[in-house]
Amino acid sequence: MSDYRKYVANKFIEFAQIDGISYQERKVADYLTDIWKALDVSLSEDDAGVKISGDTGNLYAYIPGAGKQKDERPILFCAHMDTVSPGINKKISCDSDGKITSDGTTILGADDRAALFAIYQAYKEIKDEGADHPPIELLFAPAEEVYTLGATNFDYSRIKSKVAFVPDCSGGYGVYSSCEPTLIYFEIAINGKAAHAGFEPENGINSIAVAANAISRIKQGWLDDFTTLNIGTIEGGTVSNAVSAKAFITGEIRSTIHENALITLEEIKNIFTGEGEKLGATIEIKSDIRLHAYQISENESLALMKYKKALNLQGHEVIAKKSFGGSDNNVLVRNGIDGICIFNAMHEIHTENEYTTVDELINSIDLIKHIIKEQK
Repeated sequence: MSDYRKYVANKFIEFAQIDGISYQERKVADYLTDIWKALDVSLSEDDAGVKISGDTGNLYAYIPGAGKQKDERPILFCAHMDTVSPGINKKISCDSDGKITSDGTTILGADDRAALFAIYQAYKEIKDEGADHPPIELLFAPAEEVYTLGATNFDYSRIKSKVAFVPDCSGGYGVYSSCEPTLIYFEIAINGKAAHAGFEPENGINSIAVAANAISRIKQGWLDDFTTLNIGTIEGGTVSNAVSAKAFITGEIRSTIHENALITLEEIKNIFTGEGEKLGATIEIKSDIRLHAYQISENESLALMKYKKALNLQGHEVIAKKSFGGSDNNVLVRNGIDGICIFNAMHEIHTENEYTTVDELINSIDLIKHIIKEQK
């Protein structure tokens, strides 16, 4: 393995081994602040951590342009600092073929540490080369894995860039999210009436029966080509010899068509309310739109055009992928930024089998350098 390949492997592992699950990204933020400071880039932190009950806010920096490109339009790179669990005390290694994994007891954290590393390394190399570049903005968000809470609480009046790149899409090299969904989280509380199940069941109103009747009328999984629905949890009752007075249900709707998600939510509300009325139970429904859908227009997105150009310079083509996961790019687009969620060197994410490779990390660094330097 060449010296550069060894450096890439070791430096990525340094990034990835830092503990930083959602709401607990403090060590990651401090590390990023230090290494970027060594490149004369000052990361400032906002108060999003307080707002979301975490220990870390969003990190932001504006890097002035250099050389002939110093007065060109700025570009934004966004990545998230948190990982899913299990992500504490990771033990990471690289084999002789350049495959990097954990020991199998935790996730690796390439989602999204590979992005944080590639952005850092790309800029470091550009700076070391003394290359021309446009102004660059950086946004490193906490709590992305919990419905983009960190990025949602950032002040976007600070952003000067009109285009943004979010390396957070898994798949083949060159992939990007052609769309990402609206995601609606909902909670349903069913209030019935307790009664002894043996002596006077007729005097009770069984909340579990209401839940069962309603759920039996609701199709789950794929509702159409754009929309999914899932009942995720259900709780109810206290003991076997009492009619259940209360039941509580949570679920989510995802759709790449925002209006479809809203229609589905109304249908769920109507079904539960109707079944509650039949048996005399009251229904309380709360919902929260956690993500807003967007679609990338091939003819209108400047970010996509720039991504294509950078990939072509590497001899690669873009790969469009419909995503139902969501990312910080949902938030950027909602705030009027022409953003695109692009390839990140990560595979089998959110599992203990997650991995990346040295080759893909190197390609990702090169890709971001092309995106930065080829701005016109």
